[in-house]
Amino acid sequence: MKKLTLSGPTEKRPIDPLEIFNKLTLRGSIENVWEPQANALREWAKKRSHLDVAIEMNTGGGKTLVGLLITQSLVNETKGRVLYVCSNNQLVEQTFNRAKEIGLLPASRYGSQWSNEGEFEDGNTFCLTNYATVFNGKSVFRDKDIDALVFDDAHVAENHIRDQFTLKIASNHDAFRKILNLCRSHFANSSKEDQFQDVVDGRCASVMFIPTFIVWEHARKFRKILLNSEIENDSKTTFAWEYLKEHIKHCCFVTDGRELQISPAILPLSQLKYFQGNTRRVYLTATLPSRVSFARTFGIPKPTIIRPSGRSGDAQRLFVFVPGKDDGAQRAAAKDLVKNWKSCVISPSLRKGNEWTPPATIYDTQSGQTAIDRFAKSKDAKMLGLVARYDGIDLPGDACKLLILDRLPTGESMIDQFVDESIQVETIRVSHTATRVVQAIGRIFRSNTDHGVVLLVGQQLQSWVRSSKNRAYLPELLQKQILLGVELIKQIEQGKTKWEELIEALLTGDKNWDETYNNHIHQFDTSVTHSPPDWHTNLVLGEHKALDQLWTGQSQQAADLYETLSTNAYQHDPRLSAWYRHWRGLALLCADNRQGAIHEFITATNERSELGRPSKMHNKTLGFQVSDVSDQAKNLAKSYQAKNKSLTFKIIAQVENDLTYGDDTSKAEEAFKQLGILIGLQAERPDKSKGTGPDVTWCGGGVPLVWGFELKTNKDDAGKYSKEDISQCHDHKQWLVDKYVSNVKLAIVGRMLPISEKANPSPSLRIIEVAAFRDLLERVRKLFEDVESDQSTNLEQSFQSWLDHYGLNWPNCVDALENRLAEDLHGK
Repeated sequence: MKKLTLSGPTEKRPIDPLEIFNKLTLRGSIENVWEPQANALREWAKKRSHLDVAIEMNTGGGKTLVGLLITQSLVNETKGRVLYVCSNNQLVEQTFNRAKEIGLLPASRYGSQWSNEGEFEDGNTFCLTNYATVFNGKSVFRDKDIDALVFDDAHVAENHIRDQFTLKIASNHDAFRKILNLCRSHFANSSKEDQFQDVVDGRCASVMFIPTFIVWEHARKFRKILLNSEIENDSKTTFAWEYLKEHIKHCCFVTDGRELQISPAILPLSQLKYFQGNTRRVYLTATLPSRVSFARTFGIPKPTIIRPSGRSGDAQRLFVFVPGKDDGAQRAAAKDLVKNWKSCVISPSLRKGNEWTPPATIYDTQSGQTAIDRFAKSKDAKMLGLVARYDGIDLPGDACKLLILDRLPTGESMIDQFVDESIQVETIRVSHTATRVVQAIGRIFRSNTDHGVVLLVGQQLQSWVRSSKNRAYLPELLQKQILLGVELIKQIEQGKTKWEELIEALLTGDKNWDETYNNHIHQFDTSVTHSPPDWHTNLVLGEHKALDQLWTGQSQQAADLYETLSTNAYQHDPRLSAWYRHWRGLALLCADNRQGAIHEFITATNERSELGRPSKMHNKTLGFQVSDVSDQAKNLAKSYQAKNKSLTFKIIAQVENDLTYGDDTSKAEEAFKQLGILIGLQAERPDKSKGTGPDVTWCGGGVPLVWGFELKTNKDDAGKYSKEDISQCHDHKQWLVDKYVSNVKLAIVGRMLPISEKANPSPSLRIIEVAAFRDLLERVRKLFEDVESDQSTNLEQSFQSWLDHYGLNWPNCVDALENRLAEDLHGK
């Protein structure tokens, strides 16, 4: 045996992150720690024992260096396994290079490949990886003892994590039609029959939610279909299947005709080892738009938040409100403004993205990082088109200095789109939109020297950012930069400058621009960064707990939690309350309480019809208890007694015959008026009787609310709502306000068609399809049938009971109908 030379005891590894930095050998561009970074590190060192710490720094504020030093500090302290988690492979590589520049040599795991694995396993260094690697159902880390995790870009984590919990079944997949065909009987002969067929045929323009009671009923068959189609052996689906294979009946099923997505309503992260025990978690974030967003992603009630002072990440941003009378004109103007520069445009859909070609080249995920690198290194005036990619692709520095944000961003996952556009909980919509706007802007701003231009294209987008209510969800510096852009509009209108001059001045570092920017940027009064009310955050945290109970088979406990959530939500937002009612119904089904479940499903759909009405709802034992009798019920009882009962059913038959699409809108309008009367309301046709106003109005029921309806039932599938159609709606809304003063609402009754880019729809204008009112008519028919069979001595109470049961109370009978906000169809 040869003589061995063994290394002696090594110096104790420092755990203070600033001390670690001072002992490193620097070999890159980093020479020291900025004061805001040092402040963040000092604050974290004081709170290092806290399980959840969020460090909020401006994009470009140097949070990567902060994260690397914290990660190494955790390794030195625990001598265990610590992960630094990035959004994607590109950022893993960037962070790896940054680590080497400061003298750290981490391990890495991405693309199914390890580097320096042994040092990580021995607790000598940390591992750089990505969200997909950490959170996929067969993660290499799931059985390891992980002492700590540092989540970079935590503000964009939800989409990355949700992706790992989402089973995506393409329309050409063997299982797609088989699953939908099992759902067909529920949608047949309902208001959604045509939409369902459009989904099956791949023509659907919106997201369809399959009610949880249908999923519960067919869960075993769905599971068998998926297994028979080799879902667990397909590399695209096997990782999500690992999470969902025992929880099909607890999942959301949503589809847009191109794909079926199966996922939990909220992420069950508490089931993972990373979120149990004493594992410490640090969240690096460019912004925390709200506690709600953080709670929704991670289910953490109150993380310790560190916001270091200082100006790190204060890159100059010029917000350009692209001129033009409509979206098309703004798009043409934007193309002209950037024709001499390299630019990136982010659009919310492929159809909208294609409107930028040429000159844009749409990014194809198959070409991957190579295409991004090619664009980043190019010196030519190219335009890269990204479709709904508000995070994950970074083009800092000279890679790209002009970003075009094309119209309002929308949700990436279908469940997000459904909640945003169908459930329509306003606080969720605004928070989601703000998060996506911040994410998008972060694509080209990664340091405090990444000065650049953001061009805002689209009337809705420009209107959204100019609203102080919406802007309050954005970081303070972004608010000030937007207000500077608004002020520059005035300078341009006065002929003192042009957008072209301002763009060139910023990009070339013109001294006059720098002086103007620095002298004025901090003079703008911003809205206090919005913090959603505690009730909303508490509901999200409660939703996590309820799903955890459902996920682990504690069905009755889950039902009790959903009951509390629904009750607490109702006083703030009845639509959100209905969402929780629906999930309580599922929990009761799982707890073998079928009758209670049906009652919950009916209550939920009476508030939001998109959630689905059980076909076996016609059961008198489910009748609602009557406490008060409304004016609406009294009107119906009085009218019913005065009329020949057979006449009522003749009127119903006539309404059914005439309330259809076709050239004769007069018949449809009269049928619509009669439907209002059948519900017990005062219904008129002011456009016919007075020569002005909407086609039909409904009011009454003792509630000071008037609904106006513009019937556009003569438009065909290939049509759209013109600028004139929308202008008419503006006029008629004002007519309602002038006449009734009280609360008024307006809806277009017609097909779910695109709205012309040249139009400017009101944020409150809704579109409701004829099928929704035909479904309402069918419930009216059942109402009268049940009252007739009741043979009750108290007719008013009988009517009230069935009004409650069928969701026909005014004005909820209209509010609850499936609809889309007109602005969501603008330019589609």
